[in-house]
Amino acid sequence: MKLNIESLSNKEIKSKDFDLSFDLSSFDFSGVEYQLLSPVHLSGRVSKAGQNFLMKANCNFTFKGSCSRCLCDVEVLVDYDIDAYLMREEYDESEFEDVDVFKIKSYEIDLMEIVESTLCFNVPQRILCSEDCRGICSGCGVNLNTDSCKCEDSIEEVDIDPRFAKLKELLK
Repeated sequence: MKLNIESLSNKEIKSKDFDLSFDLSSFDFSGVEYQLLSPVHLSGRVSKAGQNFLMKANCNFTFKGSCSRCLCDVEVLVDYDIDAYLMREEYDESEFEDVDVFKIKSYEIDLMEIVESTLCFNVPQRILCSEDCRGICSGCGVNLNTDSCKCEDSIEEVDIDPRFAKLKELLK
């Protein structure tokens, strides 16, 4: 999805508001494909800042992920703000440490490219179905949130690593 900001450079207007939705089925992030459950919604404003432009926007969408502990499907809401300079001229990166900077060559801004570039700091790296998720038993593979594990009772003293034998005594 592209946004034309040529009217800002002609000084016809000082800012341009936008409210767009991208209907994607999935997106690839860090080698993992995520299934989107809602469109990517992007709304905000682009303003003139000298020869360059300032974009303030909000991005939100919902995707389906897997809980890091129990592997159940979880709906994850991603909602974040984007503060970015859109630079037409050369710039020193050290001057812009607190905001994102995107080099633009024309008056057509690829908004999806900006969203993809800002995902790395805004998509959770670890997804949990709940804070108290108990995960999966490493012995029998049962989901400990829904079932109780029976393999703990069947572990014999011979099967326990001698380095952890004292820990077994603490559980009694």
